[in-house]
Amino acid sequence: MSRASSSVSSAAARAAVFVDRDGTLNEMVYDDTHGIFDSPRRPEHVRLRPGAAAFVRGVRALGYEVIVVTNQPGLAKGTLTPAELEAVHRRLAALLAARGAALDAIYCCPHHPSVRACACRKPKPGLLRRAARERHIALRQSWMVGDGVVDVQAGRAAGCRTIFVGQLKPEVVEKLFDECDALPDATAANLRGALEVIRRAHRP
Repeated sequence: MSRASSSVSSAAARAAVFVDRDGTLNEMVYDDTHGIFDSPRRPEHVRLRPGAAAFVRGVRALGYEVIVVTNQPGLAKGTLTPAELEAVHRRLAALLAARGAALDAIYCCPHHPSVRACACRKPKPGLLRRAARERHIALRQSWMVGDGVVDVQAGRAAGCRTIFVGQLKPEVVEKLFDECDALPDATAANLRGALEVIRRAHRP
């Protein structure tokens, strides 16, 4: 599907800011068992990243929907249950609501390539395209914001503008993403910076 055909061509179409969940909106959690940082599996483990609520409030004030797109392979691997995922999402929503912010939707890929191939696991654009169909989103007017190469790749494949959020030096980001053919439209050190990028580019 081309960049043009992936967009919703309708006067009623809205723009959205798609945002990664783990490491972007909420903190990763240290897993003692495996010695790695991973997605939170319990609601009590959910902690917002600095500026997360202000970012959500800010982009919604500009008229964008805020839609989380997240890979959750623990569902396929049996390390996460649907009930646990729902509890995590309820906690995330509650933490944002306490700070005057709200998400419009959450789209989740439950697959892992070792179990099943799919079209929705980032870096594939399936989650964004599904949201566009279901919520009448104009992808070419939308943004994808995340802290990983796969977020930028998914956003580019869907036809969105992209922002990489992270502390990497600009030359490192350029080398890393150029090798993956996934240079973002912009980079920001944090969500506050990402919000400023969107504000500067916004055309009401």
